[in-house]
Amino acid sequence: MHSVGIPDPKNQVIPSGSNLFKALFLITMLMGSFYLTHHGVILLEENEINYWIKLIFIVMLALFNGVLMLGMGALAHDAVHKVLFRSLFWNEFWGGLLSALTLIPFLANRQFHLTHHSFAHQPGLDPENDMHHHSFWVAVAAGPFIGLFAQYRIFALNILHCRNGRMASRAIKDALSVTAAALLYFLLVPSLGISLQYTVLPMLLLFPAVFTWRALSDHYGLPPIVRESKRREEFSESDEEAWHQEHMRQKQEVSGWVVITHPWLEWLWSHVNYHEVHHKYPYLSHQYLPQVFRATRNLYPYMTVDGYWKSMINLRKRKYYAKPEDMG
Repeated sequence: MHSVGIPDPKNQVIPSGSNLFKALFLITMLMGSFYLTHHGVILLEENEINYWIKLIFIVMLALFNGVLMLGMGALAHDAVHKVLFRSLFWNEFWGGLLSALTLIPFLANRQFHLTHHSFAHQPGLDPENDMHHHSFWVAVAAGPFIGLFAQYRIFALNILHCRNGRMASRAIKDALSVTAAALLYFLLVPSLGISLQYTVLPMLLLFPAVFTWRALSDHYGLPPIVRESKRREEFSESDEEAWHQEHMRQKQEVSGWVVITHPWLEWLWSHVNYHEVHHKYPYLSHQYLPQVFRATRNLYPYMTVDGYWKSMINLRKRKYYAKPEDMG
């Protein structure tokens, strides 16, 4: 044990059963929401309810579905760190499917994300720099699309370098996962008699707004991390071994936020709100993050904020790389 409440990487208990339950729960809830939306719209139309009420109904459920998608993405994030399941096969299988259901190719995202951990909040080195190093409203509007482009750029590079066996394997696995997600959304859903127009399409259209509402609260508005290293490994060559070697960083640095939110949202989003705790202990399953925060909050500096709404209001007045004197 490193200290009270903080297990070693190999001694932690991976909550495989609860992770599987949550994955199935989220997919089931999403399909149930699609069914409710479709039949709710039909009922509104049969009763000749005002068009704007119908539109509000569709939008509200599309936003709810986006929240469920974020829950899938948070589980896929644990799979990126290989702590969703002990079994590598099931970790990759469920990580790939859940990530693809949030529109992201899983192994390409792993390359992107581990590079982000190696250079978190370092100007010019952190790959998330391109997403959010803008004024607040530009980051809100464009950040999700810049990030999505970056993921598929890595996916495309893996395809182009398919003579490299490791990169070819990544490309094939990602292609299969993305295809499976596309079949679920665009073949299975309409085969059940559910309209894509009322369900999948509004969800995909509004998901970037839901994504950025949470993602901006990871690192936006904090002072930059400055280190001696000025070199970033290319995504196409980034791998987990290199990341682990480079990831010896000082825990006194603060690169992310801790958002204190409601327990149900913590559970739904697999404690991703403890983002800075995760960056200090990236090898831990999400289930440990709350207890690690309690055990270390007097040992290491943390920037906390009460809730995502308050976080967005707070960040609205900040730049991506804040000045230290702005952190009072």
